[in-house]
Amino acid sequence: MTYITLDLEWNQPAPGCEVLHQLTTEIIQIGAVKMNEHFEVIDQFKADIRPRFYPEIKREVQQLTGICSQQLEQGMEFPTAAEQLHQWCGENFFLITWSHEDVPVLRKNMAVYQINSDWLPDSYDLQVIYSLQQFGKYQQTALFKAMAQLGMEPELTAHDALHDAMYTALLCQQLDMQQGLQSYDAYRKEAAKGRAIATKVIEGYTCIEDIHQDDSLRDFCCPKCGTPMKAEPWQKGKGAKRTAHAFCPNHGTFEIRLRVQPRPHNTLRARAALYCTEESTNKTQNN
Repeated sequence: MTYITLDLEWNQPAPGCEVLHQLTTEIIQIGAVKMNEHFEVIDQFKADIRPRFYPEIKREVQQLTGICSQQLEQGMEFPTAAEQLHQWCGENFFLITWSHEDVPVLRKNMAVYQINSDWLPDSYDLQVIYSLQQFGKYQQTALFKAMAQLGMEPELTAHDALHDAMYTALLCQQLDMQQGLQSYDAYRKEAAKGRAIATKVIEGYTCIEDIHQDDSLRDFCCPKCGTPMKAEPWQKGKGAKRTAHAFCPNHGTFEIRLRVQPRPHNTLRARAALYCTEESTNKTQNN
């Protein structure tokens, strides 16, 4: 049995680009790190992927990741990358991510290409294990912030898929992973109590109107079953704050809350966070 940490970087439709309704996030980079039963790093995998549906890298994505269209021209086609990842992962492995969104996004991309994804197991969200073991409750924490809280000094750049997968692996070495994996269901239920269970943070906007019109900020998968959820339009709150409801046919209604923060150089950061409602909490517990 091996442990694999996985991280993805993905592109979103640029303004004016025709949106494929089955795919609103196209993977452009895959990074993964393999560990043995002692959580020692034994191998790594990285693939740059040449986008097919959204070849223009969205400005906010390029600013966040540093990935440009020219870099991806030499990348491989997604089906090739998916097959290489499958072969590299092998059999009988646990999958660990820093959030619960990566595997549903990977499944969605594979479905568009009609690639079988049954070999992919459900992932363990290390952010849940980290926060419950460190704070006794769920607390949304960025990957680099978690490293700083444990006294680790990052030497690699952020938002590179392999770098983030490597840092996720190194964080595993700082935690009681056996306990975390055994108690994961209880951890996950605790994490759902009034806390954001998923977030999207995008920087580089130049005006609030661009944020409100960016549909990708409302693109979430159900945290329980991974089904892409249908989100309603934003409802106005105080100032730039907005809320929207997202619906999963299996687990009910969730709420998305949007916050906007000023950043250097007259830019804006948007943070969209997904929360359970009473309905989704009850349905999840009943299931």
